[in-house]
Amino acid sequence: MRIATLSTYPPRACGIGTFSFDVRTALLEVASVDEVDPIVVVDEPRTPQRPEILRAVSQGSRGDYVRAARMLSRTDVDVVLLQHEYGIFGGRDGEYVLSFACELAQPLVVTLHTVLSEPSAHQLEVLTSLCDEAERVIVLTDTAQRLLTELGACEGEKICVVPHGAPVELGRRRAEQKAGRRPQYVAPVRGGYEHIKSRFLLSTFGLISPGKGLETMIAALPELVERHPEVLYLIAGRTHPQVARRAGEEYRLMLERRVGDLGVSDHVQFDDRFLSVDELADLLAATDVFVTPYRSREQIASGALTFALAGGCAAVSTPYWYAEDMLGSGAVTLVPFDDPTALAAAVCEFIEQPET
Repeated sequence: MRIATLSTYPPRACGIGTFSFDVRTALLEVASVDEVDPIVVVDEPRTPQRPEILRAVSQGSRGDYVRAARMLSRTDVDVVLLQHEYGIFGGRDGEYVLSFACELAQPLVVTLHTVLSEPSAHQLEVLTSLCDEAERVIVLTDTAQRLLTELGACEGEKICVVPHGAPVELGRRRAEQKAGRRPQYVAPVRGGYEHIKSRFLLSTFGLISPGKGLETMIAALPELVERHPEVLYLIAGRTHPQVARRAGEEYRLMLERRVGDLGVSDHVQFDDRFLSVDELADLLAATDVFVTPYRSREQIASGALTFALAGGCAAVSTPYWYAEDMLGSGAVTLVPFDDPTALAAAVCEFIEQPET
């Protein structure tokens, strides 16, 4: 079987691109799969691409989507997998992806990474049209399936729930380190990796944007470190490219000022890189509690939270959709949105009562 994919893809710093790369890696391990050819959506057309790339589509060029679909019709590709999130495709609400879907000759399987409970009329129109073109629609949680059904955006028999996966390296890294494996993650602090392992480490990783609510966790630190001065909060990730184009490093600089104003500079460290899976595995192996203080309930999937749980971390999170779905893991504690006091209390409970 020959498969093609349409998505963002490394080296573009994008969580869905990482997801698509991981899906390709897993599919190539399946005996019946001969090839998985990525068609990548790029926001910087001159960026060098990986050698396995079949074709690049310029995000803002509707014609590129049409040409990519027509090119596929001249190949022996059997099925096309499309990773969907409104912001990674061009046009209003990513509508250019419909030009690809409508022109495509092969069966289309769509994975939805965003399902809003109250989409705008145009967002719903784009979503419904894409689902109409698909042979199968994959969602990552039962909540996403429920929302999609309630919206009337997709025929129920098309929908399939496939839980978010994670690289196997994450689950075995703690044991590997105990067996003597040297970490590849270079911690941005004096004393390096051994220093962060000696602290009670809180971490958050991913592309940084105001919706991540990192200022809420920073605001929780004075109360937290007064009781537990060994706490260190490590924020790993570069500013989201779309945020950087619109506002530069304004949000990150605000966070750094807030850290200084609150007097917790010795308890917060920024690492402004987009980390590899190996680096993330090492970071999560050193992490005691992973934090996702996100501000929107509408987040239906989180690769970061999935990776943290796969890496053996406890987690404190606000109650966005995906975090609520992860409660069954037994490793997630939920706190209200925008509530530093509740965040501090939840982390203190992990420190003071680790076995409960």
